[in-house]
Amino acid sequence: MKRHARWAWRRLIALAWAFLVLIALLSLTGAARAQSFSRLAAGQQTVTAETGLQSGVVTSLGYAAGLRVRTIDRTLIPFAQATLLVAKPDLHDYGLRAGAQLSAVSIGWFDLSAQLALGVAGTENSIYTGTALRTDFALLAGHYGRRWFAVAEAGWDRAWLTYIENSAYYRAFYADAKDGWYAGAGGKLHAGVKGGGSIGAVEVVLRAGVNKTETLQDLDLPFYATLGASYRF
Repeated sequence: MKRHARWAWRRLIALAWAFLVLIALLSLTGAARAQSFSRLAAGQQTVTAETGLQSGVVTSLGYAAGLRVRTIDRTLIPFAQATLLVAKPDLHDYGLRAGAQLSAVSIGWFDLSAQLALGVAGTENSIYTGTALRTDFALLAGHYGRRWFAVAEAGWDRAWLTYIENSAYYRAFYADAKDGWYAGAGGKLHAGVKGGGSIGAVEVVLRAGVNKTETLQDLDLPFYATLGASYRF
């Protein structure tokens, strides 16, 4: 009887630990993020700022540049972006990503571009410290004019690996909890619109859309909406 009680208790602890790890992985999946610029010509650079609702109330700062790739006669736009929570500022809750955008098809007024980014996201609380390795992929289809642009966007954002380090507080209750890498708990899909206009070197960008899980289930925050600006030089 005592052996059965110990087995049941250990199983309960294991289930509780698995549930907390799942929560940690989901919290680090994040929402899809996109740089607040339309596109850049070869030789142009820009600094960007963006704020709004994504996985929460966040603000982002970024940088991008236009590089001509002569072999394919296209302009590659590498970029980098850093994101922090605004509602409750904390340097332990962050996102860093770097990637590139490239126009794949350009026919008349229509343009189809692809964007791929690699990133790392971190969070810390009384139970654990987590660091996730993730990717963001998006397609942008629409029109880029001289002073304005409007595109539809669709993307897939996924955390592939997450390192969980348990706190001393948590170990006081679950001494057998193990630190280590865990496979991602899934990703998110997003679809929406992105558009803006420019006056001189300043460009203002609006983004809005919906978020779903990979299995098309609703999320606690089922939409995103951001306002951004960039300065070209």
